[in-house]
Amino acid sequence: MAVVQMTKRQGRFLSFEHHEVIADGATGDYVLIPPLGSEGTKATCTVIAGAGTGKFQHSTSTVASVEADTAVWIDWDAGDTTLSVSDTLMAPVTALRGVSVSGEVTIDILI
Repeated sequence: MAVVQMTKRQGRFLSFEHHEVIADGATGDYVLIPPLGSEGTKATCTVIAGAGTGKFQHSTSTVASVEADTAVWIDWDAGDTTLSVSDTLMAPVTALRGVSVSGEVTIDILI
């Protein structure tokens, strides 16, 4: 999978986004997370309603490990979902990714 930087969103406040369609049973791109502020960062990860079920994973491994595809990935507590999943990232999360559990899944990650 590709390692991607989040795209800056236009607007009054600095924010980032990533939009992706993930094939049935596949793992999405590894999305590097911008540095966190002292109060943490609100990350909203959404599986857009459709035929598929997806989940999100995060990693605290180094960027080099993510890029080498040797990072350790941890499922978010919400598990498999067809709905919006939100969390505040307080720890140094390096990257997020979406995973298709079944069917084609469209995801959005907003920070």
